[in-house]
Amino acid sequence: MQRVQAYFRNENEAEDAKASLQTLNARDVMVERVPESNRNLWDLIRDTFSGSNSFDEDHHNPHVVEFQVEEEGYSKAKEIIRENNGHIQ
Repeated sequence: MQRVQAYFRNENEAEDAKASLQTLNARDVMVERVPESNRNLWDLIRDTFSGSNSFDEDHHNPHVVEFQVEEEGYSKAKEIIRENNGHIQ
């Protein structure tokens, strides 16, 4: 069993990923908003990869999805996360 943390730009992307991950029989799937105290790092990552300094609240409401998945389902879990614009830490 592997524990995974995946970060998403907003709650919708995180919830979509959660729904898809449940088809893999992922365990303990939780969606939480990234605390304000951790946002500085998120802002740096976003600005580095976006190439834009524009602020869009719909895309700047970071959420984390935490879950456990069997080893054989890990590759599919990574694919689901990428398809929903997520990043594994």
